Amino acid sequence: MQHVDRIEKRRFVGREFLLFLWFESEIFDATLSTREHGPFGLWLERTLVLSEGKESTRITAPLPGAGREAKEALMRGQLPESAGIRVAIHDSETSFQLKAESLGFAGLKLATVLEKDEQGPNQLLEELLGKPKGRPQVRAREPDERHEMFYERMQLTSEFEGLFESLYRDYLGLRLDAAWRTDVAPLMRLWVQGKEFALTDYEALRRPSTDRSHVPADRSHDPAAGGQDDGISTDERTDAVVDATGDGRAPRPLEDAVLAE
Repeated sequence: MQHVDRIEKRRFVGREFLLFLWFESEIFDATLSTREHGPFGLWLERTLVLSEGKESTRITAPLPGAGREAKEALMRGQLPESAGIRVAIHDSETSFQLKAESLGFAGLKLATVLEKDEQGPNQLLEELLGKPKGRPQVRAREPDERHEMFYERMQLTSEFEGLFESLYRDYLGLRLDAAWRTDVAPLMRLWVQGKEFALTDYEALRRPSTDRSHVPADRSHDPAAGGQDDGISTDERTDAVVDATGDGRAPRPLEDAVLAE
């Protein structure tokens, strides 16, 4: 497959991944988990853009995916293009904009310990106390402190990338499982339509995603098996999703499998 063709054929995978995060963040009350990281908070915030062809919907709200406007856009065949996301883990929060088709991050804001130490007084509190306004004085950092801050940001960025790598692997494992079409897609359709369903049904499907020991031995090197520690890269699994969708051996594209009646 030529590089350009490969990129084009992969675009829908990122949109499905963003929809997967949106779906799970709502049904699990903004508490997700991976085998490597345990439970953590994740939710959509501020902006959500959905599109299909020339039609697009942009929603700006504290929780943009929670209202009916977003679900109605899904029912019209639109898929998420980008969204603001916040992650809360280990007593710190990170916010960013996820560009679905490229799986790119924009506006990544990391809550570093060193930067917190450098923050000046709370300006709103100072005004309420009647203290005169003024520019907050920030102590000049020594070279060693700047280096420490740089390395801390690099470490936090690496941890953040590791978390999303785990979430993406979980999505790919579920997407390549036969249960995606038979069980997951119908549950997502109910969610889009605002209908209730038994959460235990989905939880039973998700548990294997954090422990793929059930994958048969004869499929341990098959990208479509979705194993997490079998040496198959996420890049190969992404191609397996494209191949599985393109040749009809299941599952179908999300707009058919989830949104169609």
